[in-house]
Amino acid sequence: MTIIIDIDIAKYHHQTLILSETGEVLVNDFSFENNHQGFQEFHHVLMSLDPTHKIKIGFEATGHYGNNLKNFLMNLGVDFMEIHPVLINQFSKAYTLRKTKTDKLDVKVICSY
Repeated sequence: MTIIIDIDIAKYHHQTLILSETGEVLVNDFSFENNHQGFQEFHHVLMSLDPTHKIKIGFEATGHYGNNLKNFLMNLGVDFMEIHPVLINQFSKAYTLRKTKTDKLDVKVICSY
């Protein structure tokens, strides 16, 4: 089984959604600060997941706001995928007709992508 982790990156905190490959929500509405303590909290969540499952992490490329997270994940040896914001934006338009934009909705769109 695969666990899908989607992260909406922001300047001060990152919003996450963790799903099974079937779409079952494993961890909902988890956010962590963009600092060492926040990354340790995220690491704790990663360690609580079933180690026999493959983990896929995806997030929107947001320039320098994601650099600390990328370095943290690389140091852990965790694979991740950065997705170009234009692709996410276009997919979002096809995904919903609503003009609403929130971190919680963004992470669901990234997960669906």
